[in-house]
Amino acid sequence: MSSVVLNNLTFEAKSGDELEEVSLGLMSPQMVALCSNSTAPVAALEQLLMNQGKMIEGSVQINGNDLSQLKRHPEQAVVSFARLVLKGKTVERAIHHASRHLKDALPVEQTLPMLSPLGIKHDDKVAALTASQQVELRVIIMLALRRPVVFLGDALDQLPAPARQTIGNLVRDYAQKTNSIVLFSSNDVSTMMRFAQTIYYFSGSRLTSARDINPSDGVDCTVTVTGTGLPIDVAMKMGAHMLGEAENQTRFLYTGNIQALLPLLEQNTITDVRIEDATVDDELMAY
Repeated sequence: MSSVVLNNLTFEAKSGDELEEVSLGLMSPQMVALCSNSTAPVAALEQLLMNQGKMIEGSVQINGNDLSQLKRHPEQAVVSFARLVLKGKTVERAIHHASRHLKDALPVEQTLPMLSPLGIKHDDKVAALTASQQVELRVIIMLALRRPVVFLGDALDQLPAPARQTIGNLVRDYAQKTNSIVLFSSNDVSTMMRFAQTIYYFSGSRLTSARDINPSDGVDCTVTVTGTGLPIDVAMKMGAHMLGEAENQTRFLYTGNIQALLPLLEQNTITDVRIEDATVDDELMAY
């Protein structure tokens, strides 16, 4: 079992990004989404796990060991997408270069079959791969390194929708099969809800809340109702989170099956209903 525990942590990353008084506990196997309208807390957390900065207060433990014990070799426990550089002329050489000094990494011959469904061959030139294929290759190499903590960052956002689904499912299966923790961020709410078991919400450098995801809930949406007569109390009991009210207009984030909400929107005093995909800003207002 893998674990990451932050206890009342205040941290200044090498980049200047910060975490303030953050406490959280992650246990494998799971994918964890980091939701923020700023890259700062995601960057700070990645640099924290890679020992790139100054811990001002609090403590960090990875797999029960204090982070200071991994200070010189954080790669023993953590692999970061942002820090994985493709080196080598061919795909096979790139895999070999990334894994050659790491204990427990999959050998090249066991890694290559993972690329077959993606249409990437062992003798393909790395420079000839598309930008999307290079992201896919980096993710596969990350998984082949078999580290207990994987910091995926915004890699899924760098892929088109079909590839994002394929790679997201692959990473989720990896976390379950290897009993690992995968942390990722996204500007797309549906991506976070589709792949994460838990979402952590950050406002600036502070962790504001956490939310466990129920796959049966579907994806959050934002509902704007024009008119009067909406039974707000009933809507909130059904999963609505109020975002704002104005004269003759109500706006809320809805979690759940939208079909269950529709009867509430059929009042003859309601003149218009607009249902849209939820944004990260909507999520942060609600959570």
